[in-house]
Amino acid sequence: MEHWKAVQRMQDYIEAHLSERITPADLARVSLFSPWYAQRLFTELVGLTPTDYIRKLRLSQSAELLREGNIRVTEVAFALGFGSVDGYQRAFLREFGTNPGEYAAH
Repeated sequence: MEHWKAVQRMQDYIEAHLSERITPADLARVSLFSPWYAQRLFTELVGLTPTDYIRKLRLSQSAELLREGNIRVTEVAFALGFGSVDGYQRAFLREFGTNPGEYAAH
């Protein structure tokens, strides 16, 4: 039960700080476990590493922003904490099979 609560605290932290840089130390602090154990626990219970979870969440939110329109791809990339537009576009293409510009146009 405590492990699930720790993972929930990490997920809540990630959602609240999605546009910021999130470190293993941040997740360890909110989980009340060591960085190594927090990552292991998260991966075991969620089925994704914290890094993969964060990336998927950012990409999903970016897709929602693009669907709403009136926002440029570069704005979305930086608003959600991606380090570069190129990296964001590659990750979006891998996740959704289309680039963000085409996604937004349709």
